[in-house]
Amino acid sequence: MTESELSALLDAHNGLVTAFVDSSLTFAEFISAYDHFPHSYVLDAHSATAEERAVLRMFARRIAFHLRVAGVLSGLRSADDPVDIPYGDAGRFLPAVALNRIRELVAKCPDFEAEADF
Repeated sequence: MTESELSALLDAHNGLVTAFVDSSLTFAEFISAYDHFPHSYVLDAHSATAEERAVLRMFARRIAFHLRVAGVLSGLRSADDPVDIPYGDAGRFLPAVALNRIRELVAKCPDFEAEADF
C-alpha cells in the first residue's frame, strides 16, 4: 500500500470515528462501515516489502489509534464482566458502551494517534 493510499484509508476511518462520536452514524452503521478495520487490511511489517515497512512506520501512531478502536469494539463484553445484562437491554447497552468508550479514546487521542504497541 502506498503512502497516499494508506493516508486516505486512515482519513476515511478517522471520519467514521468522528461521525460515530458525533452521533451522525448509528452503532450499526458505524460497525458496518468500519468493517473490522484495521484488521481487514494487511498493515503489519512482517509481510511487507521494505518500502511498505517505511510507510507503515510513518503511520504507526495512526494505525495504533485504530487498533485501539478495534479493541474497544471487540472487547465490549467479556465473560468476566460482573454485570449481568438482561437480554432485552443488551441491544441498547452495547452501542451506548461503544459510544462512551470511543468518545473517551478520542478525548485521550484527539489527533487520532496513539502510541504504537508494535
